Amino acid sequence: MTEPNSLITGRVTEEQKNYFIVSTPRGELRCTTKGTLKKIKFRICAGDLADVMILNEDSMEGVICEVHPRLSFLPRPPLANLSQVIFINCFKHPGLDLEAADRFLFSSAAYNIDAVLVFNKMDLLDGSELDELSKIENAYKNIGYKTLRTSVIKKEGIDELIDLCEDKISAFAGLSGVGKSTLLSLIFPNKEFRTKKVSGARGRGTHTTTNINLLSLHNNSFLADTPGFAFVDVPTVEQDTVVSHFPEIEKLVGECQFNNCIHDAEPGCAVRELVDKNEIAPWRHEHYLKLYYEMAERRKKRMS
Repeated sequence: MTEPNSLITGRVTEEQKNYFIVSTPRGELRCTTKGTLKKIKFRICAGDLADVMILNEDSMEGVICEVHPRLSFLPRPPLANLSQVIFINCFKHPGLDLEAADRFLFSSAAYNIDAVLVFNKMDLLDGSELDELSKIENAYKNIGYKTLRTSVIKKEGIDELIDLCEDKISAFAGLSGVGKSTLLSLIFPNKEFRTKKVSGARGRGTHTTTNINLLSLHNNSFLADTPGFAFVDVPTVEQDTVVSHFPEIEKLVGECQFNNCIHDAEPGCAVRELVDKNEIAPWRHEHYLKLYYEMAERRKKRMS
């Protein structure tokens, strides 16, 4: 039995309009927030570790008294203490969008959150498509990224996906139609996830998740399905720091002919030389330049 007015620590798993759901050793609590937190206008969100006081054990109601310092924070959608983000892709149906994947990886690095690339619906691919995907996978593996193949139909890669989430707070992300909710339904068979069929010219589906909800795998393992979360809208950074989020390009800094080389069309560019030799994936270089000039344009607008 919890002593009156004693605090216990729990994880905020869901944010509703007027209350929060907090997972604690005593079970799930429906909590409001203490007045002092309201006064400082601190925004509590899913993923926060909080000290709570149980007000009524019968109805499992409580109050959040204090929030622990965050290890990481993703502002949109608001998620605290993320260990990793798992970006779900498909080679086809819908087709693989490498620019979206690279913008996702860039954003993950900018927020200092680990990233994993999952290629779903592997059962749809023939031999030549598997070969093409292997080349793309190897390019990312050689950079240092984790990749995984999954198939809901064949139940392949699911155990490995769960293992990747062990003792972590993970968020599923991806463009519509790639199977995020279907994968979650396989991992959490007793929970219903609403999905819509893939449709439209680009083969995108419509994601119907309406609020962030952390689902408990084990005591310290949580999975989040997040609405509209694709990392296509990337955070703003200084253009000169974009290179630091492309590991294969960053390691060549200082090897170009000119110290201020931005690795576009300058003579003596070590990066361009490796792109021409296909030792750096051409699409990665293209997406680096797009982000560089996008950040430069954002800076120009801020300064004007």
